[in-house]
Order: sequence, then C-alpha cells, then structure tokens
Amino acid sequence: MFRTFGQIARPPCGADRAAYWTEPAATMDFGGNLAVWAEHGMQESTSRPWLVLHGGPGGRLSAAQVAPLRANGVPWFGFDQRNSGLSEDLDLNCVDTQRLLDDTLSLADALGIEQFHVLAGSWGAFLAMLLAADFPDRIASLVLRAPFLPLQSRVDAFFHQLEAQDPDRYKQWFGKGARTHAVCQRLLSAPPEDQLEMCRFWSQLENQLLSVKTAAKAATSTSGNQDFLLVRKYRLQAHFLLHDCFVTSNFLNEVVHSLSLSGLPVTIVQGLMDVVCPPGGARFLSELLPGSNLIELSDTGHLAESGRMTECLSRAVLSHSRQ
Repeated sequence: MFRTFGQIARPPCGADRAAYWTEPAATMDFGGNLAVWAEHGMQESTSRPWLVLHGGPGGRLSAAQVAPLRANGVPWFGFDQRNSGLSEDLDLNCVDTQRLLDDTLSLADALGIEQFHVLAGSWGAFLAMLLAADFPDRIASLVLRAPFLPLQSRVDAFFHQLEAQDPDRYKQWFGKGARTHAVCQRLLSAPPEDQLEMCRFWSQLENQLLSVKTAAKAATSTSGNQDFLLVRKYRLQAHFLLHDCFVTSNFLNEVVHSLSLSGLPVTIVQGLMDVVCPPGGARFLSELLPGSNLIELSDTGHLAESGRMTECLSRAVLSHSRQ
C-alpha cells in the first residue's frame, strides 16, 4: 500500500540549506520502482504542493531544481523519471512520453494530491505542458524554465552546434552533417564499446555548450559506474529523439490550444545565453500563449543554477503560490 504525501514528506529544508540533498523519501512501484522525494512546506497545510519535473531525458532531480521551492517554504514532491537517476530501468521499448505522464499522475494519486502547481525545466517543461493540456483540472499553474520544444528543425540545429565544436571527431563517430535521427540511430545500433565512446563524446560537446569546464577531462577519465550512467543517459535521449519524443507534428498546436482554453497561469523564465534551448523557443511559446508571462534574463544560461535563474524562479513560485 502506498503512503500519502503527509506520511512520506520530510520537514522543510529551508533556504539556508538549499544545496542539501538526501536519499529518496520513498520508492514506489508503478510497474517499476520510482525514486520519490517530498518535503513539507512552512506554509499552512492547505496550500497546494508543487511538483518538480527534471530535465533530460535522462536527467535527475537535484537540490538546484528545488531551490526556488525551498526558498519560499512551499510543500513539494518530485521523482526521478524512468531509466533516470535512482529510478528503476525498464526496457527502452516500454518507455515513452505517455509512460512518463502516466507515472506523474499515478504518483500524485498515490500521494493523495488532487491538484498541484508545476515547476519544470527544459525537457521537464515539455512534459509539464503536455500534462496540463491533457489534465488541466489537476494543474494549478505552470512555472517553466527554458522550455524544450521537440521541433525537428530546432533539435537538428542543436546537433549542428555540437558538430561545429569538433567537426573531425563528429564525422568519425556520427558522420559528417549527421543530424538528430541519424545520430540517434547510429548510437543505438553501435556495439557497446563504440556506444561508450560516442556517449563520452556527445557528453563532452554538450557540456561545452553548458560551459562545464571540467567536462573534457571527465569525458576521457571515468569509472565503470560513471560509464554505465553515461551510456544509460544518452541511450535514453537517443531513444526519445529518434522517435520525435513520441508526439505528432501537430502537438504544439494541440497543446497551446488546450492551455489557452484552460486559462492556467503560466510563467516562462528564459536565459538569454541559453544555447541548448535558445530564447527563440520561449518567445515563440509565449506568443502562442498570450496570457503567459515571459521573463528573460541576461547573463543566464540553461541550467537551473545559472545566473539569476534561481532568484527569478523563486519570485515566480511565490507569485503563483499566492494565486
């Protein structure tokens, strides 16, 4: 039998311990175990909790992603998605976008949470929009950081940026001019030893875009467990990108139409130095959702801890919690 939010939630961490992270508060089996975190808020128990959706595919929940919630003392819950973080791996054929959405609602149901706000970043923001479009009655509001839009041209442009950093090695591992589908197909069909080198290279290029200075060293010197996690992450990303994230080409129109009808409050926070999910995507989404609030931050990149991102998200969370 599952335990409710009140039973598994830990005491509020507080802004002074924003970097503090623990083992999961619970492990819940929804056809495969999910690692779940939850914290009580310092506000009255009647306040709606916040769901946190991490990026990826293949990311994991972290202290940086929940810092805006801890800063405001609001109750929250979240989980590592399928084949990510501390959650159980399933065969890739069993993992798609709908499965992640089903997991989210199954978790909320099991915890006895009928309605909740959502704080989500990058890939998680895409999932949040789908969730709100399909189940608007369950969602109180959305705060989206640097939303990922799985439009083919935009994802292809990302791989163009990766190739431009090291054309020779890119050609060696993925093929000259290879874009999303070709790269992902090549990785998923490669022998295990080649998959590892391809994932190391992909990770190095991606981290360089994110300005992670230690990425090059880490990519060439990793432990066996780190190698496993690296391959796990990029195989999952390749699986989703190869299948266009399991949505139709008309998904954006459908999602925007549903969100517009729902009237849900939506705040989009975008770093102007973000080269992973560039500002054009957030601006485009904001134009399609006239009632949304777009906040653009200079000197801020893609990550939750970049620049003034945490500070701005904290203000957005406070504003939405009061609605």
